[in-house]
Amino acid sequence: MSLDSKGQRARMLRLLAVVEHYERNSAVGAQLMRGTRYELAVQATDVNGDRCLFPACGCAEADCARRPPPGPQITWGGPKAGWRVR
Repeated sequence: MSLDSKGQRARMLRLLAVVEHYERNSAVGAQLMRGTRYELAVQATDVNGDRCLFPACGCAEADCARRPPPGPQITWGGPKAGWRVR
């Protein structure tokens, strides 16, 4: 069953709450949760794009709300048109 982006983000937030709980309340929580945090980061980039920093960013909804706007994009228009900045 495939989740939509909103469902995936909600699941990532629930998982982040569990990770933070174990990090706070377990003697070895940070070590145990390192792999899970990495997995969250991978899933977030799959959902939100390569520039997503979740879970390190602190976005309230895991939706890249605090991500800076993308910079100018350069495209190749061919030998006659050359490079273009958008």
